Amino acid sequence: MALTDIDLVNLETKPFFKTQVRHLIDILYSVYPELNAYLFVKDSDQTFLLQDLPTNESHVFESILPEVPAIKEIQANSSTDSILILNQENAAIFSQDPDKWSQHSILSPIGESGDISGFILSILPESLSTETINLDVFNHVASSIGANSVTSNLLEQYKGRSDHLSVMLEVNTHLNIAATKTDFLYEISRFGKYFIQFDRAVLVLHPENTPEYFAIDSIEGDETGLQQGMSYPVFNSLVSRSIITGQYFVFKDSHESKPEGIYHTGDYQDYPYKQVIGFPLSKVKNGPGVLVLESRDEYPVKQSELSIFEMISQSLGAALTRFSLYERLNNYATIDTLTHLYNLRALKQRFEEELARAGRYQNSLVVLFLDIDKFKLVNDTYGHLMGDFVLREISQIVRDSIRTSDIPGRYGGEEFVVIMVNTDAEACMASARRICDAVREHQFEMNEISVESRISIGLSEFPRDGESMSELIQSADAAMYTAKRRGGDQVVKYEKGMVPKSRA
Repeated sequence: MALTDIDLVNLETKPFFKTQVRHLIDILYSVYPELNAYLFVKDSDQTFLLQDLPTNESHVFESILPEVPAIKEIQANSSTDSILILNQENAAIFSQDPDKWSQHSILSPIGESGDISGFILSILPESLSTETINLDVFNHVASSIGANSVTSNLLEQYKGRSDHLSVMLEVNTHLNIAATKTDFLYEISRFGKYFIQFDRAVLVLHPENTPEYFAIDSIEGDETGLQQGMSYPVFNSLVSRSIITGQYFVFKDSHESKPEGIYHTGDYQDYPYKQVIGFPLSKVKNGPGVLVLESRDEYPVKQSELSIFEMISQSLGAALTRFSLYERLNNYATIDTLTHLYNLRALKQRFEEELARAGRYQNSLVVLFLDIDKFKLVNDTYGHLMGDFVLREISQIVRDSIRTSDIPGRYGGEEFVVIMVNTDAEACMASARRICDAVREHQFEMNEISVESRISIGLSEFPRDGESMSELIQSADAAMYTAKRRGGDQVVKYEKGMVPKSRA
């Protein structure tokens, strides 16, 4: 490694290297206890600045200009050997009268000839004759400091590379176990700030079924100006361009050229963020989406950071594809294909989970058991296609009439069960009556054939009407059968003595 890789400017940010420098300066003191040694480092404007080391005493200026004769001499030398300098001639180095010391001091350059990064200034006491000085000791100390600087910089580079790889590994590990798109975006935001500073992350998805639009899928951070679920045409915006080309973009407000829009045409003028970077989720044209990072202020971004974040965003894209596949497979396993409600297996699993939670926290839980009145007559008269149509329509009515926290499922045939959590029987009676009313008023019309339908609903409550799933379903079933015996098209709450159809 060439000595041009010496970097002494960051001495304070490298504690281990600073300790090595102190150790090397101590070697000088162990050989020549009477001298005073000072380390100077060149900064960006070519001035040499005194470094804060415990061995320093206040004998020199804190900064030395390159015009000092001795500094000009070592800059011009073809070697990096230490030289003896005259104190009076170079008085600009000292903050106290140089007559208090020997006529000479020693300047030991660090770095390459003609381009030094710093030097050691060793002030000799009057009692020390220059004839007893071995300049090789000073040369070795100065060259060792330079060599340790190169090693330190290499370690920092490899450490940075190692950290990047470690973070990439951790990102992919967490993405592999994340369960939702929101989890994915959270992980990206958490790890992404290791590389690029930003205030908001936005996940934009470009669905295959509507290629002319993209949608705001998730937002991590302040939602000002955007809303989850909003969609925009793939036209005249930076996000659109990234989708179309499969290439990332970097926008800074200080740039002279302004975009027509960030997300849609015309939104730039009111846009609150000064810097926007967009990474496509896949490097293909008309890809699946873009990860957008927005900052309130502008920050320098390195090409290496952009490359790393390209990999992270594509990891997100791959994870989302995997999640979408998992979601479809999970639906096949848990959702009834005809009604799009939970199937019996998934319904029972959710039932057990909610029942355990209700028992643990002493929460209420209500079960609705629904059965379509005279459904066999519909099938026999109009055929199973009409019967399936009625089942789908009633399933939608049930979904529209309950809360999003409630759990509807198809129990079998024309029977449905709804698990209603954290509510009481009276509130659930009102929801059940709404279902009855909606079914009665609905026009079931298919292929110019119109039928009417009614539904009977039984209701049971935990723990009053049972403490297990089977007991609660049996109680709700008994109440539903009572509703049918009373003419149907009504809701009945379970009372003791009621029996299900199987025992009637």
